[in-house]
Amino acid sequence: MAPPLWSAASGLVPDQGEGNAGDVVEDIFSEIDGDLRAERNAVRNRRLAILGLVLLVVVGAAVGVWQYLAYRQTARAASFAAAYFDAQQDADTAPPAAAGPDAALTPEQVRARSEFAAIAARAPDGFATLSRLRMAALAWRANDHAAALALWDRIARDGAADADLRGLGDLLWVQHSADDAEPGLLKTRLRDLLKPESPWHTLALETDALIDLRTGDVAGARQKLTTVSQDPAASESERGRASGLLDTLDTSKTGG
Repeated sequence: MAPPLWSAASGLVPDQGEGNAGDVVEDIFSEIDGDLRAERNAVRNRRLAILGLVLLVVVGAAVGVWQYLAYRQTARAASFAAAYFDAQQDADTAPPAAAGPDAALTPEQVRARSEFAAIAARAPDGFATLSRLRMAALAWRANDHAAALALWDRIARDGAADADLRGLGDLLWVQHSADDAEPGLLKTRLRDLLKPESPWHTLALETDALIDLRTGDVAGARQKLTTVSQDPAASESERGRASGLLDTLDTSKTGG
């Protein structure tokens, strides 16, 4: 039997009415939660899209900058290489045969000194060091011995230069100071070059033998020259020089 009308109107039959209202409210909140989640997802997706776009732009810009810098570096190296070989061509210009081996520098060689100096002032370490080596050789030939020794010493002490070229700077400084510098200093600067792994080992051993001769250590010099003359890793010219010095020592000993 249906409840009386007055009971329904006065709310005394709550079960059906409150149940329907609760369902409606729950549906509304569920719909709102769904909308909020959808909005949050949309915002997150937009942020991720913007972040991805920014990342692509940054990566693209970085690649572009790297390629540009690589191009600039390659072009710069090519420019210095061309300048170096032009200067080298001038430096290799020989004086007239009639002038003799002790002739002053040719005009081209004088120009080469300036060209090498300009390269050394601006070029990367490799070309700068090679240019200083050529400048030193030209300075020595021009009897500017102080400038040549200073350049070889600078190369030997240049921490940015290639290790083998630093060793060559030391070797050349010792070779050109062998008659004047204190023998202990000379031998100290040869110490690392005398190691078997040094590319200048044989030349350093030959130079060390000459220092021994200067100090009167003939036995030490003979031993080192014998080692060089029998070293299969030494060049033919190095073995020949060592053998020639040994012959000279033998001739001096026998009075021949």
